[in-house]
Amino acid sequence: MSVKVSICMITYNHEKFIAQAVESIMMQETDFSYELVVGEDCSTDDTRNILLSYQEQYPHKIRLLLPESNLGMMQNFVKTLENCTGEYIALCEGDDYWTDPYKLQKQVDFLEANPDFAICFHRVEVIHEKHPERNYLSNPDQAEVTTIVNLAQNSYIHTVSCIYRNKKLKFPNWYFASIVGDYPLHLLNARYGKIKFLNETMAKYRVHEGGVWSEIPKVQQLKKWDTVLSLLIKNFSGKIKLALLKHRKKNFIAIDTIYKNLGKSSPERLNIYKASLYYQINKILLLPSLLLNKLAK
Repeated sequence: MSVKVSICMITYNHEKFIAQAVESIMMQETDFSYELVVGEDCSTDDTRNILLSYQEQYPHKIRLLLPESNLGMMQNFVKTLENCTGEYIALCEGDDYWTDPYKLQKQVDFLEANPDFAICFHRVEVIHEKHPERNYLSNPDQAEVTTIVNLAQNSYIHTVSCIYRNKKLKFPNWYFASIVGDYPLHLLNARYGKIKFLNETMAKYRVHEGGVWSEIPKVQQLKKWDTVLSLLIKNFSGKIKLALLKHRKKNFIAIDTIYKNLGKSSPERLNIYKASLYYQINKILLLPSLLLNKLAK
């Protein structure tokens, strides 16, 4: 029997969290078949043994990819995605988990009934392991329907909430130069249709000391994010490139604000000016093609 949904999970040194992640997927109630495909990237803790135990319990639902040496996050992510054979792919990293047993069913039902949509996501609870007082719900003012242009202006899809149509993507060479895999992946998938937001909280995204991203100080996060945006700007064009340029300017302003709040001189003022100028230049260059598109309609 063919698999309707493949759940892609990458994990490294998640022994404290991996059981909860796997169990949250195994509890899904669906009227279709699904599989969990796990890329376990040679953890130095007990993550692999825990997964092997779960595979014994669910041999027909769990497939483990067990490389002999550490691949690194991006290579592991792509290899795991390429092993997903389902009509749809859902994402859940080994330190996050789902909370609604009907999450998959709800998202697949929507995509099945709406072929013009490429991606479906939902609200999540962001939980801080050491500071629960900082917990919050994501996407408070999220529009229900968005497009790739909206997504290029702002990264608002939490990986643990996302499911998309499996287009058997051939990843471009530039993708492997990115330091994050999820946002560029969402943009690549959003080329094929609209994006649906379900206004339900159905998963938890965990912020903890071992997190690849969450343990980095905020300013460093934003500076690293700039390298992602810079890469994307070079590899997208038209309205999407313009939206990414807006996104990059907002990122510079966010860095500038942090320095201001700390009473320090900001090194980002020149970058804000350059980003504004580059946006205006690209907008002017794009005007002829935008006018032609309007006339064609």
